[in-house]
Amino acid sequence: MININILAQILGFIALIFIVLSYQNTKKEKFLLIQIFANIFFGLQYFTLKAFSALCSSIVSLIRTIVFFKYEKQNKKAPFLILIVILITISILGIFTFEGIYSSIPIAIALVYSYGTWQNNLKLTYIIGIIASILWIYYNFLVGAYVSIIGSVFELLASLI
Repeated sequence: MININILAQILGFIALIFIVLSYQNTKKEKFLLIQIFANIFFGLQYFTLKAFSALCSSIVSLIRTIVFFKYEKQNKKAPFLILIVILITISILGIFTFEGIYSSIPIAIALVYSYGTWQNNLKLTYIIGIIASILWIYYNFLVGAYVSIIGSVFELLASLI
């Protein structure tokens, strides 16, 4: 039987692969498509680590990314109302998963990153990615998502470049 911590790191490694692939794209549609898979594996990793605020953040991020991807595929921007609904949903989930100040980190990241992926400026998305990456490095260390730290460092470097 596989150790649950090892399983979490394997899931984080798979998510890392998708993160690396997503940042190889200059088109927002492809970036979002690959991010969908990254969110799935990050969610599974946080579930195995019982990091429930990060799990909720990953679930909402997955839904958000799917919605934004569908609009991007039609060469449209998601309506502002959809962004507001996503931000409210993230905030409500943050209240229910609050276990201390550290558990608010994934919620704050999801809020900021939702705006970053909603707007059409990919450079601003990358700037927001820098902030999110730094916060994820700290959070992942706290919850033991060690492979995800590597992913966050990569995301940080990719966003900087």
